[in-house]
Amino acid sequence: MKTLKQIRDQVIEDLDLDEETFVSETDLNRWINDAITLAEAEIHTLYQDYFLSEAVITAVAGQASYDFPSDIYANMIRKIVYRAGDGDNIETHEVKRVRNLMEAKEEDLYNTTSSSAILRWSPINDAATGRKIRVFPKRSRDGFFDVFYIRNAKVLVLDDDVCDIDEFEIYIMQHAKTEAYLKDGDPRTADSKALEESYQAKMILTLAEMVPDNNNEIDMDFTHYEDSAGSGYYENEY
Repeated sequence: MKTLKQIRDQVIEDLDLDEETFVSETDLNRWINDAITLAEAEIHTLYQDYFLSEAVITAVAGQASYDFPSDIYANMIRKIVYRAGDGDNIETHEVKRVRNLMEAKEEDLYNTTSSSAILRWSPINDAATGRKIRVFPKRSRDGFFDVFYIRNAKVLVLDDDVCDIDEFEIYIMQHAKTEAYLKDGDPRTADSKALEESYQAKMILTLAEMVPDNNNEIDMDFTHYEDSAGSGYYENEY
């Protein structure tokens, strides 16, 4: 995994830009991050779990709204799990997304004893507080929310910032090279762009192959039970 400086230095070395002034470090940093944004879009389209992350939010009794993880992508939450207690007294349940806001609001108003309430959530985004995770009922409970979500790719700002899509660094560097050629009016721009597109195609193929195959399960053979179920005894068991 390369840092921003390592990626930038590699581009400078490959293009022999040490003595050149028409391309600045600011230019290169911008092109590198532009390429990360382009790669990120492909990743979110083809294999979102590449950026699957987990955050822990402290649940506080009486608190209705909580911040989304700071690096979340488009409010994309996969699952929220509430947990409380420890040892042999751990309580957990999935905090499912609200499907009927009217029912959730009624529970919000009338559930005054929240010690055993099954919690649910909905995204809100108002002008005063911005994006929040709204928990129902609002008389929440102490504990923790384990939030599984899809995050953004890391923007590289400092020289020591590490690229977190390292499989596709070659594409990122080639994009920066293409932009450098383009800015200089270099006739090698077209060849560089073609190479960049080939790396992009390989990236897309790699992402497509990362998608888990959910059709590789072997169906269980229940014929023995079916043959033995003359009276229908097993009919509701399987």
